[in-house]
Amino acid sequence: MNDKNTRRRRFLVAALTFSTVAAALPGTAWLRSSAAWADASASADLDVMAILARRLFPHDEIPDSVYAAVMGNVFAALAGNPASEGLLAAAEQALDAFSDEAWIELEESKQIAAIESIQDAPFFGAILGTVRGAFYYDPAVWPYIDYPGSSKEYGGYINRGFDDIDWLPGEA
Repeated sequence: MNDKNTRRRRFLVAALTFSTVAAALPGTAWLRSSAAWADASASADLDVMAILARRLFPHDEIPDSVYAAVMGNVFAALAGNPASEGLLAAAEQALDAFSDEAWIELEESKQIAAIESIQDAPFFGAILGTVRGAFYYDPAVWPYIDYPGSSKEYGGYINRGFDDIDWLPGEA
């Protein structure tokens, strides 16, 4: 499949996911304008979402700066789509509603409990998929998870050191 078709397919999947989730949420109070991400509170939102990404996809060896950079990319990607931005705001509000304290101030076990309490919410699946895709697709993460990156442009994995299997019949 060529890159144009792949990009188009990814765009359509993302658009359908976000439009379905946006339609399921009542009212418009959860919408946040793209300008809102640019103000001073955006860094606090980024901190919350970076910790959320770490709680969802924990890797001790990956520094917080990588999580923050990936979530910064998520914010940038969602900036032009108010429905998508609203998903992040809805998640942050739901997490903060779990306790009298702000979610970011809770200890890790309580943060995880708060995440578990919202995992069935309509917006959570879209956020989970978006963060997962952005996180594991980001080249800054690859060295920490021992992923060498795409091999298509190099002739496939077999030409990049993955031809050393000895467990198939006839191989040795």
